[in-house]
Amino acid sequence: MASNGTGETTSPYDKAWTIHASIIGLNMGNILFRGLELDQADPDMVVVTGLTILAAALPFQAIFFLINSYIREFDGTNELEYVMLERLLIICQVISYSSLIGIAILMTNTHYYMGTAFIISAILAVLFLRTASNQADTLSRMSR
Repeated sequence: MASNGTGETTSPYDKAWTIHASIIGLNMGNILFRGLELDQADPDMVVVTGLTILAAALPFQAIFFLINSYIREFDGTNELEYVMLERLLIICQVISYSSLIGIAILMTNTHYYMGTAFIISAILAVLFLRTASNQADTLSRMSR
């Protein structure tokens, strides 16, 4: 676990919580504002597709928060239940991250360069995040 400068440690669940809160905020903002901009008589189907992907991810993001809270606050889970909840958490995370495809569609619809820049930077950010997480995990194991 990483130190946050105050002597406290930050768990992976706290980090995941923060990342998913950001993603759900981004998704909700886009659904609200881009949805209000839609022409009811002749909606842009590319925008509708992007918003549909975001809307489909919302229930999984909510389930992620519920499972995450349960794991953090309830110590009475047995090993089998914990493994099952962890697997569900991973599925919800993957679906939540895949909602970035909807954001990419919306940005590409706004302008090709915006969408391309977002897609490239999102891929790089995920790679950097995974690399940093793996290195931190390795260092954590070595220090034990």
